[in-house]
Amino acid sequence: MKPVRFDPKVHHELLNLWRKPWEETMTPDALPEYGFVVPGKAAGFLYRTDSSVALIEGIIAAPGLSKEDRNEAVNAIVAAVRDEARRQGFKLLLGYSQLDAIKNRAERFGFIHVGPGFHMVALDLTKPDPAGL
Repeated sequence: MKPVRFDPKVHHELLNLWRKPWEETMTPDALPEYGFVVPGKAAGFLYRTDSSVALIEGIIAAPGLSKEDRNEAVNAIVAAVRDEARRQGFKLLLGYSQLDAIKNRAERFGFIHVGPGFHMVALDLTKPDPAGL
């Protein structure tokens, strides 16, 4: 699966549709410039800062996907955000979640678990990627 760049004119309503079960909406101005979509399957975003640290956030998958499709799509999104952060010169990519599955996925990508409560994970973008990811 190859993610494409997020285009609010094309993809924004799809994201709101995916958020509907949680009664969440997001206006286009709340999303950063750099996001990626596996059409019909998943999306995620790179939030840039004015430092060497960036955030990976807003990862969402379409409801009803099989576990295999969801995993493949979300892995493609995480890889695309990681690669874009590295291309832009960031040295650390941070993410957080309350979900153990997100923490576990992040660890497979080489992120380290930073603290208790919310799962804060960090990836040193100056190091090589784990094999196969």
